[in-house]
Amino acid sequence: MERLLLTADVVIPVSSEPIRNGAVVVDGGRIVDIGTSDRIETDYPGLQKIGRPNSIILPGFVNAHTHLELSWTRGKIGGFEDFTGWLERLVTLKAGGVDQDLAEDSMRMGIRDVIESGVTTVGEISSLDFGGRDMLRSSGMRIIAFLELFDRISPRLSSLEFQNEDLYEERPFPHAPYSCGPELLEEVFACARENSVAAGIHLGESPDEVDFLRNLPNEFERKIFPLIKKETFKRPGAETPTRYINRFLRGGDVKLSAVHMVQVVDEDMEIIRGADIGIVLCPRSNVFLRVGKPNLRQMLDHERVGLGTDGLSSNSDLDFFREIRFLHDIMVEQGIRQSARLAVYFATLGGARALFLEEKTGSLEVGKSADIICVDCKGGIAPDPYSCIVSSEPEDLQFSMVGGNFIYKKDLCPPCEH
Repeated sequence: MERLLLTADVVIPVSSEPIRNGAVVVDGGRIVDIGTSDRIETDYPGLQKIGRPNSIILPGFVNAHTHLELSWTRGKIGGFEDFTGWLERLVTLKAGGVDQDLAEDSMRMGIRDVIESGVTTVGEISSLDFGGRDMLRSSGMRIIAFLELFDRISPRLSSLEFQNEDLYEERPFPHAPYSCGPELLEEVFACARENSVAAGIHLGESPDEVDFLRNLPNEFERKIFPLIKKETFKRPGAETPTRYINRFLRGGDVKLSAVHMVQVVDEDMEIIRGADIGIVLCPRSNVFLRVGKPNLRQMLDHERVGLGTDGLSSNSDLDFFREIRFLHDIMVEQGIRQSARLAVYFATLGGARALFLEEKTGSLEVGKSADIICVDCKGGIAPDPYSCIVSSEPEDLQFSMVGGNFIYKKDLCPPCEH
């Protein structure tokens, strides 16, 4: 790993205030110093220097929820009216058979797309029998591979080994409360406790999920269960998905990343804060699936809130800059102040906290991994540098690194100073 001095018009650490004419020193894959260029260049003479005019350096983005292995479904699902209608189309499409070569090729393209939009950490949902995890490992990104679990594969749970390497970690992911009975949820969370691993789940995504957990008539039992030949199951009734899942958390002794969380009432936030649950928002996917938008005002005092694109079965692309901008627009729509700063937070440190990775990544701090991106602000740096990031596009990305290793350099980075 090279010892580098990175300079920019502005450095945004996220965990502290922006630094004008800032610099970051990277050594051994970690951040060893951060401050003004004048001070850093005096303290570290002779280091290889990389700098760009009109640039901002900040932590790499955390795309906390993806389905890259489903990238082959892009443009193949349409004509649905609601969430269960979309799910019916997806189940039918997958039942028709999956060309493994196509799945792997599309996953490679998905990995490329997320890297080219500034993502350095991914929370990927992976089916147990898909071999694409080797592609994730070799991507250079920091990977949380959530192993997707359903009732039908519960006998395999005891045989799973949750690998944990420097940039690659596996965690259990019971798919959702409507696809995993209470017995499996108990088993999964007991397994998480035993193996000291965090877990994830799709939660609070659709109104039908709320009806299902209230034991009211719902489209899962009427339409989806017969389609997949699944018997309905008894479950303890709960007014909200958050209250339902809290029955299995036993006071927050399992670290849980809950994905979507559109169906959240104010009282749920007390449970979320008390159990220290991470929230991963996927706002473009939620609009695509017609389940609504998250109430962001509820979540402003909770640190563990991040952002994900979801997959191409429920989104038009994997452009994380576009996802940030969409989130920002919802914040503006909901009257939230400092929306650009908050959107960047959700895309970086908030996402790391939602995945319980904040000790490693998500902000630029001494001792943390050098997971860093550089973005070109074509029109010059605005008084609010966060707004520059919100308005940026993938073509503005200049370089990305993870653990001090470059995973992306635009045009091999010719304008960089050496």
